[in-house]
Amino acid sequence: MKRKLCMAPAFNCDDMEELNVAALSLRKESVAPLTGDRDGALFGRGSSYPLAIVLRLRVLQIVCGISAMVMGSVAFIEERQKFNMGLGIPAGCVSVIAAAVSIHTSRGWNGAAGASGGAAAACVLWAAAGCLLIALVVQCFRTILDPPSFEYIDKPMDEEARPPSRDLVVIACVQIALAVITLLSAAVCARIDMSA
Repeated sequence: MKRKLCMAPAFNCDDMEELNVAALSLRKESVAPLTGDRDGALFGRGSSYPLAIVLRLRVLQIVCGISAMVMGSVAFIEERQKFNMGLGIPAGCVSVIAAAVSIHTSRGWNGAAGASGGAAAACVLWAAAGCLLIALVVQCFRTILDPPSFEYIDKPMDEEARPPSRDLVVIACVQIALAVITLLSAAVCARIDMSA
């Protein structure tokens, strides 16, 4: 019995080099200019819009917003249904919505076509998110400086009824970190959008 051997077509070095160049160009696609010509001009300007960086920052904002909602829920439960650090719930929710709208209106999606209504909505949402995040940071600093369990020292209460101050301080520190990261990443994205 004779077997037929299937042989792959032979590639020479030039063909392999062309494949490598094509593969590398696909990897670099996220930093390429958004226009059809690849000469570096974006809407008549000499720079390209870093869409990959902006999208990474927007995803970071969404993750921080969701984490702020979770930590706000934990704080709401730990504080015995007082809405002090529970402010993380609406602050995180508005941050997630603002980041999502900003992704939709960024350059390369609809922002390149001039979606002014979406951009205005994103500005309003980011203003609301910024106010809520700053209020959350202030409330968290108040909790750190004056933990609630110190208010109950003179009052007769059993140990289980007292809110654990150490847990609230940890939650406050985490919420401050999440709020600062969200605000800083929003400022970086705003700077990129204004300079592009």
